[in-house]
Amino acid sequence: MRPRAREQSHRDCPGRFQRKEHAMNITKGRVILAAIAAAAVVLAIYVFDLTRFPGNIKDPGYGKQITTTGAKSTFQEGAVYRHPGVPPMIELKGDYYEMGLQYGVLLRPELVGGMDALCKILKWNAEEMGVPLPAMTALIKLKARGMADGLPKKYRDEMLGVADGSGVPYDAIISICLMYDIGMGMDCTGVLMRGRNGSIIQGRNNDSAGFGGEELAKMTVVVRHRAHGANAVTHMDVPYFYMGVETGYNDRGLCFGEETLWIKKPNPGGFSLPYLIRMILEEASSIDEIYPYFDKHKTIAAYGCVWSDLKSGRGVVVELTPTAWARNELKGSLLWNFNRIYDPGLAGQQLPRRNLTNINIDREAIAGAFPKKREYTVADVVNFVRAQRGPEGTDYSWDGTKFPVCNWMASQMMIFDSTMEGFYMAVGPYYAARQNIYQYFNDFSRRPELFMPAVKIEPLVEKAAQIENRLISKSEKLKAFIDLAAHHTKDANVHFLVAQKSFRLSKLDTFADYAIKAHAMKPDNDEYRIYAGMAAYHGKDPAKAVKLLEGATARYPELDLYRLTVLERACRTQDPPKAARYALVKTALLEKHEAGPYYKSKILPLIDALEKDQ
Repeated sequence: MRPRAREQSHRDCPGRFQRKEHAMNITKGRVILAAIAAAAVVLAIYVFDLTRFPGNIKDPGYGKQITTTGAKSTFQEGAVYRHPGVPPMIELKGDYYEMGLQYGVLLRPELVGGMDALCKILKWNAEEMGVPLPAMTALIKLKARGMADGLPKKYRDEMLGVADGSGVPYDAIISICLMYDIGMGMDCTGVLMRGRNGSIIQGRNNDSAGFGGEELAKMTVVVRHRAHGANAVTHMDVPYFYMGVETGYNDRGLCFGEETLWIKKPNPGGFSLPYLIRMILEEASSIDEIYPYFDKHKTIAAYGCVWSDLKSGRGVVVELTPTAWARNELKGSLLWNFNRIYDPGLAGQQLPRRNLTNINIDREAIAGAFPKKREYTVADVVNFVRAQRGPEGTDYSWDGTKFPVCNWMASQMMIFDSTMEGFYMAVGPYYAARQNIYQYFNDFSRRPELFMPAVKIEPLVEKAAQIENRLISKSEKLKAFIDLAAHHTKDANVHFLVAQKSFRLSKLDTFADYAIKAHAMKPDNDEYRIYAGMAAYHGKDPAKAVKLLEGATARYPELDLYRLTVLERACRTQDPPKAARYALVKTALLEKHEAGPYYKSKILPLIDALEKDQ
C-alpha cells in the first residue's frame, strides 16, 4: 500500500487503531506492574534473608567422608582431635578454600550446635542496646560483607570453604569470623616476663565473657593452619567460627595476644585486626619483621598488641590505632598491658570514659605490687594472671566494684614459653586462670596434661559470677542479686552490689536501702561510704551526705565525680563557698580527662534522679 493509501486507511478505521493503542498501553502497564512486583519480591527476599540469623543451615553431605578412630577424625588433609575434658583441636592443611572446607566438615557438630548460643548472644546484645533484633542482624551482615570485601581473597575463600563444609550460610560465617571487628570489645590482660638465660614468657587472660556471657565461654577451639607456602599458625579463640587470630603463635616462635583499646574515632573502612595478625604470623619470623605491617595496613579500631619472639627472647607491646602506632619493647624483666593507651603520643585518642573507670586502675594496682625478680618462671606468669589481691591485701574479686586481673569475665588463659613445645591454657565461664591449667602439645594427637590444678573460688564470689554471665537483662540481674543478698544477710559486699546495680538503673528506694546496709556492715570501706552518702542525699539529709562524702576517698575518677557533684549540690544552701570549691575541683577533673560530654550524658542523669521525691 502506498503511503497516501495507508494514511487514508488510518482515517477510515480510527476505532481499530485506538483499540490497538489502548491494548498496547495495558500491556505496557502490566509489564511495569509485573516488573515492580518482581522487584518487590526480590527485595522482600533480600531483606528477609538479611534479617535472619543464621539462616537456613543445610547438610552438605560430607559426613560419610569423615574417618574416625578414637579421639581423631579426618577429612582430606585435615584432622580434629576431641580429647575428653578439653576444647577440640583441629589441624588444617592445603590452600585456603581447602582448609576452610576441612574446618567446616570436621567441626560441623560444634559449628551447628554453637548457632543456638550465638543466636542467644545476638538477641541479648540487641535487647541490651535497645535495637530491634532484625535491624541489628541486618546491620551486622552488611558490615561483615563490607569488611570481608576488604580482606585478601585467600581469607574470603577460606570462609567460603567453612560455609560449604558446614552448611551454615556464608553471611553467618563471615559475620562471626569478623565479630570482633564489628563491635566486640573485651577487657583483657597481657604480660611479658624475662625467663631464665634470657628467655621470654608470655601470658594472657581473654576476658570475653563480658560480651557473650556463659554461652561464648563454651566455644573455645584450638586451630592450626598449615597453608601452602606459609608459616604454620596455631591459635586458640572463641567462638568456634573465629578464623582470624586473637591469641596464637607460629612455628617460627612468634607469639601474639591482644587487648582492646577504646578510642574516639574508629576507622570502619580499615583492616580487620585478627586477619592482620593472622597474615603477620603466616609471613613473619621475627619481631623486626612485624613492624612494616602496621604502616601498610590501617586497622578498624585500636589494640594493645603483645608480641614475643621465643627464639630471640625479645618482647614488645605495640599500641595500634587507625592513625598511628607506637612500640614499647621489654627492657627489664616484667612488662604488662591492660586496656589502656600508655604512649603519650597516642593517649589523646582514648575514649574519656576509659580514663574515668576503675577497670584499668585496679589491675594496674595489682600489677604494680607483683613481686619484682630478675628472672621468672611459667609458675610466676600463672600467679600474675591469677592475681586478685591489691597492694593493701584486699581481695579485689569481692570488694565493691574492684576489678582484679583474674575476674568474672575471664574465659581463657594462655601462656607461651621458650620450650616451644606447645602452650598452657585454662578455660571456663569465669575466672579462667583459676581453673585447671593444662599443657597442650604441638602434637595434637597427644592428650593435654594437667599442669596446675584449679584454685578455690569462694562460693559467694562464684554465685555472683554466674549471675553476671547470664544472658539476662540488667533488671533481671538486679533481682538475682537481691535474692542472693536475701540468702547472705550479713555479707556487706553483696548488699553493696545490689546498691550499685540499682543506682545504675535509678531504682532509688532499693539503692538507698542496700547502700545504707552495706555501709553499716562495713563503715571503713570508702566506696560503700560514698554510696551511703548519695543515699543520704536522696533521703533529703544533706548534712549527713556531706559528712559521709567528705570523709571518703574515691578510688577512681568516675566515683569521685559522683562524690564531688553530690557534695556541690548538698552544700549549695548551707555553704555556697564550699559548694563553689567542689565545683572547681569537679571541673578540673572533667577537663583533665576531657570527659564533659560523658559526664552530662551518663553521670548527671543519675545524680539528677537522686533529687526526685522518694
